[in-house]
Amino acid sequence: MIANLIYCLFVAVGLYIFHKQTRLKARRESMLRDNNPLPVTRFLENRAVDMEALTQTTLPQRIRRYAENIFAGIGEFAVLKIIAFYFVTASAGVYMLSTLFKVGTLAGLVIVLPLATFLGIRYLDIRAQRAFENHFPDALNMIASSVSAGESLLHAIQFVGQSLDNIVGKEFKIMGERLNMGESTDTVFRKACSRFPTPAFQFFVISMRVNVNRGGQLRHVITRLNRVLFDARSIDMKKRAMTAEARMSAYIVCAIPFFFLFGVMRLLSPENYDFVMNNPEGRPLLYYTLISQAIGMSIITALMRSVK
Repeated sequence: MIANLIYCLFVAVGLYIFHKQTRLKARRESMLRDNNPLPVTRFLENRAVDMEALTQTTLPQRIRRYAENIFAGIGEFAVLKIIAFYFVTASAGVYMLSTLFKVGTLAGLVIVLPLATFLGIRYLDIRAQRAFENHFPDALNMIASSVSAGESLLHAIQFVGQSLDNIVGKEFKIMGERLNMGESTDTVFRKACSRFPTPAFQFFVISMRVNVNRGGQLRHVITRLNRVLFDARSIDMKKRAMTAEARMSAYIVCAIPFFFLFGVMRLLSPENYDFVMNNPEGRPLLYYTLISQAIGMSIITALMRSVK
């Protein structure tokens, strides 16, 4: 039983990572095609900058990048926060597994700790990406205005770093300082992409690299990219507003069985609760409830994400 749970957990995490990388690559290619004037058949062979080259790193470099991004996302007292997070999640997870599946403490820790690590990193990635996407259009407007006023690209980057006091401003400030110290633009942009591997920022970096190496209308490209990001964010907010009622209904329907089992049945009918939780003949009912809820929420999540 425990081995099957661990196997299913790792398979699910692997499939999720593969699906995430596939979607990220598709978004990159879609953004480049939507903003490239060349025909699709000539797109790959005429690409000025290879998108994959911005994120090609070795495994130790990826681990180091993830560790740096995690500690930067946690903020001050990162070690204490990590210890508190693992203590709370391990205690709650082991208690739930021992109650629902009669799993021992050691086996519960083997299941809970990797899952908690994955979910924690995923939460930090989503929070950092949302914060970056919320403030990135402001940086694009500042760069477009500076370039229109006759400032160089270096001065525009430094201006953004001095003006914005958020995650985007800090990154542009680091980029400006490194360019001032004499680092090449390719090195600075590649390091920036390793910290924020989002399609929008990578396309912005490609535009700057092309402008530095070959020249071009940087203001027009930045303005167009800003419009694309604004339209995408508007569509996303509209989609969330249209699906808010359905999502709330799904959450309520998902919570009702657990509320009835651990609240109503435990207080009003202790013998039935004991039959479901502790009797070998009643535990299949519990497993059926958990599996059906997981399948139902997965289907609802997939339907919500498929809304265009």
